[in-house]
Amino acid sequence: MRLIDSHVHFPLGFSIGVPKDFEEDPWLKRERERWLRAWNFPKPMQIEDFDELSNLWYREVQQHNIDKIVFVTANGNENMIKLVLSHPDRFVGYAHHDPSSENAAEELENCIRRGLKGYKILGPKVNTPLNDRSLYPVWEVANAHEIPVLIHFGIMGAAGGIAYHVNINPLIIHDVAKRFKRIKFIVPHFGCGYVFETLNLCWACPNVYIDTSGSNQWMRWMPYEVNLQMLFRKFRETIGADRIIFGSDSSWFPRGFAKVYLEEQLRAMIEVGYSDEEIEKVLYKNIHNILEMVK
Repeated sequence: MRLIDSHVHFPLGFSIGVPKDFEEDPWLKRERERWLRAWNFPKPMQIEDFDELSNLWYREVQQHNIDKIVFVTANGNENMIKLVLSHPDRFVGYAHHDPSSENAAEELENCIRRGLKGYKILGPKVNTPLNDRSLYPVWEVANAHEIPVLIHFGIMGAAGGIAYHVNINPLIIHDVAKRFKRIKFIVPHFGCGYVFETLNLCWACPNVYIDTSGSNQWMRWMPYEVNLQMLFRKFRETIGADRIIFGSDSSWFPRGFAKVYLEEQLRAMIEVGYSDEEIEKVLYKNIHNILEMVK
């Protein structure tokens, strides 16, 4: 089984717990602890040495027989470029900076020319609407290089995170995706609570893909029952297996590669009738083909 993990965070500068200026509510603390217990994950370790983290992740890739992993954040673009250069046979990296920041388009261009293969955006962290024309220079760079653009929509963070924002709904990029057709927009975590909106966006824009990454615990907070089997079935019915991409959302150690997410997703695909060919597309071919097109 060939495998590319399309959604991994390099945990340099990884923050354990909550920000110092946030007084944690007891309920929030219980929710975070329950999540760790539910998945039988060890408590995260804070490792600040770049080379140690890079080597730990390289060993994870070899141990789990992963062809490549795509790092979507690395605590800055310079760190990401350094990370990719450390193990170019297995590591792929995306640029990650605010598209509304000064010289964002130039920074993206520079990152691509120095070897990065895509662009990661946290929608609820960008205060300018993603369909605002002031961001068009960024989209023009991405379109020219035909890179994937991974945009987090929906609720963000653990309990106590962001649930309302101008860029929380994936339909905000409807017109952008229609205008910049050579960009492969990837919506992670099945839309993270915005299932109807993500399905509509994918139906309207054939250059929009979804990724399957993470625990997808947002399913618990939906007003109707949702599970992985339903998500894999509904997205395949709407857009086919060619636009579904596996990701784990792995990051910290000692957890490393969250293999349990892969196992849960494989089980769901098999139970709803995905063929071996379709499973290989989700786990490997789809993201492989996208990355091969980057200019």
